[in-house]
Amino acid sequence: MPYLEQETVRLQTALQALAAQQTTLTTQLTTQQQAVTAAQAQRTNAQNGVAQAQARIPPLQAAAAAADAQVAEAQQNLLDASEPPQGIPPATWRARLAALRKQLALAQTAATAAHAKVTEAQQGVAQAQAHVRATDVQVAAATAAVQVTQAAIAALQPRRQELQTKLAEIERMNAEITRDPLARETLQQVAADLSARTATLEDTLLTTRFELEDAEMLLASVITRRNELTTLLADLARQIPEAEAQQAAAQQALAAAEAEVSAHLQDGP
Repeated sequence: MPYLEQETVRLQTALQALAAQQTTLTTQLTTQQQAVTAAQAQRTNAQNGVAQAQARIPPLQAAAAAADAQVAEAQQNLLDASEPPQGIPPATWRARLAALRKQLALAQTAATAAHAKVTEAQQGVAQAQAHVRATDVQVAAATAAVQVTQAAIAALQPRRQELQTKLAEIERMNAEITRDPLARETLQQVAADLSARTATLEDTLLTTRFELEDAEMLLASVITRRNELTTLLADLARQIPEAEAQQAAAQQALAAAEAEVSAHLQDGP
């Protein structure tokens, strides 16, 4: 019968298409899983970078506190020497004041440089944390892509089994129709099966339409999520250059402070 022959060709073609689709999805899944592994490695490196950047801060803060203490000490020494003690020649007292003022200036410059280093380290932490957030988004996006592909592969299996069952049913019908001698009761059963199959196909068509609508809604949801992740990545990408610019500015300030300290040291006490 032409209908059964057409159904056989249709089912075989559908099975071949499913096999090709599964091969494509399997290859895609492998690539996506590699992307997840790479993103997770980048996140680990970024988290290590945050830890290293944070570890730099306490020693720098301690150095800044020590520099502040030296400033306070120099200020107190200058305050104590603001009045000339008895028995000290005015020239000696003025020289002493000049030396104390220079010590205070050097201490203040050193404190400024120490605090600049703390600021630079804190900005390094912020930049490293922004990198971690960016890698978190990459891991989430890659993981979501893997889950979608795995779901698509899993969805192929019931469809494959359904097609194979229908193909076996058609082959059975063909065998009954071409049997010699014909069995009337068997042919009647085949006719009933064909009628039932027609009704099933009509129901399947209706179900497929509903499934298509659901799939379109799911696709729209996935696209929306992808757009949200893309926007988040773009925001993080804008934050990183700003953090780098702040770090560069801090480094310039630190270099200027260190140059000023060097200049004072070269002038002598």
